[in-house]
Amino acid sequence: MDKKEKILEAALKLFNMYGFDNTPTARITKEAGVATGTLFNYFKSKEELINVLYLNCKDSLTRRLAAGLDQEKTYRSKLKRIYINYIGWSLENTDEFLFFQQFCNSSCIGEVTRKEGLSKFNSILELIAEGMEKEIIKNVNLDYISTVLIGILNSSTYYFIANPELAVDDEFLETSFNFLWDSIKK
Repeated sequence: MDKKEKILEAALKLFNMYGFDNTPTARITKEAGVATGTLFNYFKSKEELINVLYLNCKDSLTRRLAAGLDQEKTYRSKLKRIYINYIGWSLENTDEFLFFQQFCNSSCIGEVTRKEGLSKFNSILELIAEGMEKEIIKNVNLDYISTVLIGILNSSTYYFIANPELAVDDEFLETSFNFLWDSIKK
C-alpha cells in the first residue's frame, strides 16, 4: 500500500471514529504511519482529503452496484441485483458505508464533490425513470422514490451488519428485497 492509500485508509477510520472536526491531520498521519507533512504532498487540505475519500468510496460502490447488472433480464431482477450488490458492498466495506452515513449531508463535502458523486448514480436513476415510464413501478417524483429506496437500502444494510449470517440466506434476502419491491411496484 502506498502512502496516499495509507492516508486515505487512516482518514476513513478516524473520520468515522471522531468526525471531521475532531480528526486533526497530525492524527491522520500518525495513524497512517507517515511523516506529518506527507499528507499535504497528496492533499492541499483536510477538506480536499475528505472530498477525495468521499469520491473514492462512491467509485467503489458504483462499480459494485453495476456488477452483474447487464446479465439480469427483468426489471425486478435488475433492482434485486442492485439491492444484493449494495448489501454485499456495505458488508465488505462497512467503514465506507458508515462514512457515507455520517458525511453524505455534511458541509465537509463540497458542492462540486456532491454533484460529481451524485452523477455516478445516473445509470441507476435512469433505471428508476425507465421503470416509471414503463409503468412497472409507481410514477412519483424521482427524488422522492430515490430517497425511499435509499432509506430501505440503508435500513436493510444496518440490519445485515448486525446479522451478517442472514446476508447468505437466500430466502431471507428475497424476503428483505420484497420490502423494497413492494413499496415501489405499481
